[in-house]
Amino acid sequence: MVPKQRPLLSHDVFFVADGFVFRGEQLIRVALVSPALSACTAGRRRLENAENFSVVAEGGPGALAGMLRHSRPDVLVVGHARESDALHTLLRLHESEERGTGGRNHGQKASGGKRIPACLALVEELTAHGSRQLLRQGAAGILRRRTAEEHLPWAVATVAMGSLALDPGLTEPVRNSYTRSGPANRERDEAEARLSALSPREQDVLALVGKGLSNRDIAGALNLSPDTVKEHLHRIRAKLGVETRLHAARIAWHAGVGMSHI
Repeated sequence: MVPKQRPLLSHDVFFVADGFVFRGEQLIRVALVSPALSACTAGRRRLENAENFSVVAEGGPGALAGMLRHSRPDVLVVGHARESDALHTLLRLHESEERGTGGRNHGQKASGGKRIPACLALVEELTAHGSRQLLRQGAAGILRRRTAEEHLPWAVATVAMGSLALDPGLTEPVRNSYTRSGPANRERDEAEARLSALSPREQDVLALVGKGLSNRDIAGALNLSPDTVKEHLHRIRAKLGVETRLHAARIAWHAGVGMSHI
């Protein structure tokens, strides 16, 4: 079926297309949200040139509530220049959910059969802090907007199935940390070598120091007296060759010290 002709979009106007079936399978229903008409147009063209997608609505952030109410998308693609703007749109999505779903999770159905869509955020530049904030606010996927056209089909399909879709630029550092020998790996290896001098109990104490706990809190967690914790910390600093609690904690962070001995 050829999609209906779409009108030009304003910030608070949206278009809803009729759903249709492709090869006997229900298409993934996608709504596109962006303050820029060109972003919606580019996203629609890319998805319509791929299989198994139906763009059921597109419009500006101000039209989000109406789009969700009338189009019932499986996936909401949010395109913004800045991470903060994408975050604001996610907060609007949460407000719509709270009004209509009673706090259910993404992918569940609210009363009346309304489906809460998974959200894929497209932003111009990605930062570690901004990406964490988007994920904490419920984004199921994050892509760089300038390369989103290449990755959009697989990313939409991935979040529709309940999985996480991340821009390759976000996953590259993780992959490199496991596959390449570099400064981060050397730092970790050096930290692990230094911590090998600590006893299991000293590693437990240091792990809690790294989490920001006070001596009293550490004592409670490990069933020790505060004086005993203080003695452990004195020996830890001596063995690591550092003068402060913070320097000891940094070595623990680099080594990824856990609490496996508790």
